[in-house]
Amino acid sequence: MSEQAALDKKAIRKEILALIIPIILESIFVYLAGIVSASLVGHLSGLAVATQGLANRITGLLNVVWGAVRIGSMVYYVNLIGEGKYGELKQGFKNICTVTLGIAIGFVLILFLFPSQILSFFTEDVELIASAKSYLHITLLALPLWVMTKMNSAMFNAMGDTKTPMYLQVLINVVNIALGYLLIFILKWDFYGAAIATAVSQIAGGGVGIILLNRKEYFRQAGKTGWGISDKESIKETLLKSIPVGLEDGMWQIYAIIMTKFLLTYGTNAYAGFQLATAAEEITELPVIGFTVAATTLAGRAKSQKSGPLFREYFKQQLWMNGTISALCTLAMICLPYGFMSIVTNDPALKEVGAVYLMIMGAILIPQNLQRTLTGTIYGGIGNTKATMIITVIGTWCIRIPMAALATYVFKWPLWTLWMFVGADQVARFLMMAFYVKRNKVLYCIENGTGEKKEDNN
Repeated sequence: MSEQAALDKKAIRKEILALIIPIILESIFVYLAGIVSASLVGHLSGLAVATQGLANRITGLLNVVWGAVRIGSMVYYVNLIGEGKYGELKQGFKNICTVTLGIAIGFVLILFLFPSQILSFFTEDVELIASAKSYLHITLLALPLWVMTKMNSAMFNAMGDTKTPMYLQVLINVVNIALGYLLIFILKWDFYGAAIATAVSQIAGGGVGIILLNRKEYFRQAGKTGWGISDKESIKETLLKSIPVGLEDGMWQIYAIIMTKFLLTYGTNAYAGFQLATAAEEITELPVIGFTVAATTLAGRAKSQKSGPLFREYFKQQLWMNGTISALCTLAMICLPYGFMSIVTNDPALKEVGAVYLMIMGAILIPQNLQRTLTGTIYGGIGNTKATMIITVIGTWCIRIPMAALATYVFKWPLWTLWMFVGADQVARFLMMAFYVKRNKVLYCIENGTGEKKEDNN
């Protein structure tokens, strides 16, 4: 019996579910906890809400940096685990954390020294700037440990452990909500209480994560390593993989600004309907949100066993599972768009705008979601983060934005045509990614370690 035939497809599906279900549960919990946390501050004053929102805008921009390093380091770790280099894995983790924490402390110092100058870019309201500055000064104290939470999560996921990051997110959000309620409503500390609760929860998550990570088998096998930067290779490899991810995220931020300008030419309702529709769309993303991490991790797992057939079976089963879930979500979005919009608004005009968007996005949901599996396979299989960035650049800047600009300013086409070009971008991006996987023989990367299929001499 061949190795391919010997693979247990049912067991593989269970293995995939064991990875993605904790990520889905984590995402749902964070989604709901975010609503609860926002409602705590929402019961205070408009100033408190604006203060938290402005401060979160600053830290949200910083999260682009940490998110990129998280993906880049995870790709680096997966390859080391696949090669069984546990000593390099542990030392590389410490090297990356040392540099990343140095960057974080640099950001903290800048925001502590020049908060008014930075906040004045967003608003001229003196009272809001003063309150946001106080909020930032409290939450920035926890930034290094918040960064460690991201770094810990990258390592856990690379090891195939998605449950621990889920538990840590539960800890962070429970502490944030419980302490926030105590400080805001019992002790009456206003938005200062919200800031302290956020800082304490992040410190708890980062600290507990470090303790749990050091108990992992891979770390115990590696023995003792220092926190100093012993070599530059881990830093170089991580940055080479992180920079494309960061640029990709940064371009999405620029795209969001440009798209906002386009939408506002159609009126306030067009923009508001789009915002609410994307919030409703997030509900359908939750079931597939873990496939990128799962594909990356399972690719590394197959490489550690030096099994090309297992690598390909992981890929096939993830495509099947991802496609099946996406098909069900497609039916829901196309058949029940007004039901989704009713979750986020009661305004008929906004429902109309959002419903059209959801139906069009539902039609292209399968190729859009399958990109998650393709992306993770490319990350974990050949460690390439540039390819997906280039594909994103082509799709966004050669299809989505120019076509939307023509529709908005030249041809004056109706609003729904913008959604059509968004969909065209997603389909084109899926086709480019699938072509890249086939052209570069990514599914045969284990056979010769280069992503090119070896000829069978037998």
